[in-house]
Amino acid sequence: MSTPPFGGPPAANPFRPPAPAPRPGPLSTTTKVLLGGAVVVAVGLGSLAAFGVAAITRSAGPPVAGSCVYLSDDNLDTGYHGVGCSDRRATYKVDDVATGGSACHGSDYVRFQVFTGSSRRGGEPDRTLCLALNVVSGDCLSDVDDDASVRKVTCADPAAEARVTVHDGDDGQCGDADTALAYAGPPARTVCLAPAGANI
Repeated sequence: MSTPPFGGPPAANPFRPPAPAPRPGPLSTTTKVLLGGAVVVAVGLGSLAAFGVAAITRSAGPPVAGSCVYLSDDNLDTGYHGVGCSDRRATYKVDDVATGGSACHGSDYVRFQVFTGSSRRGGEPDRTLCLALNVVSGDCLSDVDDDASVRKVTCADPAAEARVTVHDGDDGQCGDADTALAYAGPPARTVCLAPAGANI
């Protein structure tokens, strides 16, 4: 083995293992405080997220008076789906929730009976939703003869079958050719459905 010149670095020994990496020292107080704070924040955010999910689950429960739904039919059963009343899919507003198979206050409501596990076996509904069309004057509807398929559409849509006019009070304000739907509310109102092509 040759000797390096005076003042130069010694030659590396190829048979010697590399020096071990230095071990980290103990954490400083500042680092411990920052790590503790991060854990507290993470746990807090996790708790808030869990609470938010629980609140959403509770708000998606059975409809109450004033909430809005749309219906769907899968050929086996008709179901309801809760949505915000300003959502275009919200074709019905729940005017009342009656106990069991009770009648609604007026024959123009769509009576939607809700069965739970025990009431399904007994044949008696748990509650009845009294559904009124969730519309305003100027809306247009398709499939008006099918409670589960009726939908809001643009008035220019070829599928539009009726144009809506909403009046406070009784149905005396609807035209002779209109279909008048009287809802006790609140608020009490009459929905007039003018046939397609009439002022559309």
